Amino acid sequence: MRTQYVADTALDEDRLAKDLEQTASFPWSEAYSDFVFGGAWKSCMLWARGGDAGDGVVTNYDHGLPANFTQLGEQVPYLRELITSVADLDRLNFVRLAKVQNSVIIPHRDLLELSDIADDTRNAHRMHIPLVTNENCLFNQGDTVYRMRKGEVWFLDASEIHSVAVLSDEERIHLMFDFVDVPSDKPFTAVGDTSADGGVPQDRTVQRPPLSGADRAALKALAGLLTMETVNEIFSIVIKKHFRYDGGDNFVWTTMIDLARASADPAILPHIESLRRHYTLERSVG
Repeated sequence: MRTQYVADTALDEDRLAKDLEQTASFPWSEAYSDFVFGGAWKSCMLWARGGDAGDGVVTNYDHGLPANFTQLGEQVPYLRELITSVADLDRLNFVRLAKVQNSVIIPHRDLLELSDIADDTRNAHRMHIPLVTNENCLFNQGDTVYRMRKGEVWFLDASEIHSVAVLSDEERIHLMFDFVDVPSDKPFTAVGDTSADGGVPQDRTVQRPPLSGADRAALKALAGLLTMETVNEIFSIVIKKHFRYDGGDNFVWTTMIDLARASADPAILPHIESLRRHYTLERSVG
């Protein structure tokens, strides 16, 4: 399913605030924070295989067990009601509450490490509902940068290279739904038509100015600073530049490979090439 806006769903602000306050005491997992520069990607499982909140790593759950609300999901009645009202529970695999702030996420593909899981229990379709967001929360797929607004229902093609920027100290909090791909007479969500394939609406797309020649030269000069000690900081700068300026398709990885080739540190190019394989081509469990 292509990345697309599907519909809006009304949120009860008072009940939502009460549930989110309750989650402050939850044990938030930092699994998958290796995808993030700047901070941690935190999540907690509200619905999972076996009904176990677990450690947040989807390959560590028993996919032979039916999915159900976890002990954490049982503590947030409004979010539980929202989940049951918008999602096809028969195909719902996982629901995570995910939060991040002041960070960027490396361009990557999801699902790469799930190939050994049976088709009827493997994550195949992803849906997002933003619960807390702001104008500095940005998403990217291909050369398109866009915003998801609070209460909107989106499907993401997580098998395509995509990334995220939260360029704010305010937390961005989303509900993330993962569905299996099995035949059904019901839609994945009850609040919109996913068959319409509407894509990203124009008014959600961020119109970025072209990357200037001066900016390209400044980025190129970072090769002189690029070492194994500075690679994360420079990678973060390149990703942030991508979210603010249009440098063309595959800008982040192309730029990082070019910088690595020009770096005086011989360890950098193999490192960046290894990262690109891991995040975009093949990724083993663990």
